Formats: sequence, structure tokens, C-alpha cells
Amino acid sequence: MRFFFPLVLLTLGLACKPKMLSGEKLQNKLIETMQEHLDKNAKQGVSYKVKDVAFYPDKGTKQYICDFHVQMHAPTIDTSGVMSAIIPNDFSRVERTQ
Repeated sequence: MRFFFPLVLLTLGLACKPKMLSGEKLQNKLIETMQEHLDKNAKQGVSYKVKDVAFYPDKGTKQYICDFHVQMHAPTIDTSGVMSAIIPNDFSRVERTQ
């Protein structure tokens, strides 16, 4: 019984640890985070569609440096381009750099 409680705490601690994303799941999460940011901050009548992302992790600052290919649709314009952003490892915010 004496060893049961620490064993339960250790098990809960390991089970609750957030999983690190990698590969396609990480790309999808970055695209989803950027899409939510663009939808939230879009002007009236403008819509964005994030197509893909190129990124690299900056382990020193625990952030992802990203370049997104985005299509923009407005009443008079239909164009595509590249948007750069920094997204932290917890995906809590998007800081546009270009």
C-alpha cells in the first residue's frame, strides 16, 4: 500500500504529459492555427484559405517559424501569396511577420 500512491502519481504524471506533434499532424495543426487567426481577423467580405506551410522549429525560443501559402478572396480581388508568421509550441497565438 505504501508504494501504491507514488505509483499512481507517477502513472498520472506520465499519462497527462502533452504529446509532441510531428510530421503531418504538426503541419495540419500549424495550418489550422493560422486559418483560425486569419478567419478571426479578416475584414468584411474577405476570406482566406491556407494551402500549405513550410516551417522549422526554433528550439531556443520554443517557436515555429512558418511560411504559409494563402489564397485570398475579396469582392474585387482573387489572389494568392505567402504569409510569414511565428507560432509558439503551444499554438496559443500567431505573430505575423510578413
